[in-house]
Amino acid sequence: MGLAILFFFFVPTIAFSDCYVVGDLKGFSTREAYEYEFSDDGVSSRKFVVEIDGRGSSITPNNMSCTQTGKYTVLCVDAEDKGASTIETWAVYPEKGKVIYTKSMNGLGPFNGANLFVGNIKGKCD
Repeated sequence: MGLAILFFFFVPTIAFSDCYVVGDLKGFSTREAYEYEFSDDGVSSRKFVVEIDGRGSSITPNNMSCTQTGKYTVLCVDAEDKGASTIETWAVYPEKGKVIYTKSMNGLGPFNGANLFVGNIKGKCD
């Protein structure tokens, strides 16, 4: 717990503002409903906006609480009082034109599981 507090204390020192439109996400998923077997998956038809701006970071569309955790990395969390949680990471690699998206879900019954997707940077935000 102390390490997490220390980590978030230093987040503003690495904050800068940047914004990317990403898409063509492809990779793998695993779900409790399918005995946690890996399967090909993706969100190839959707585009996402990854706004990197310190504690004001956001992913659109997404209603999770997000914060910048590295120069080009955003961490998003949605935790419910009843114990269900979803954690996402978005790591942008501008020099390679790529993005990596991970998602972990717990407390959601058959939807418990994870995603690992790689996508493309489509452009910078206007």
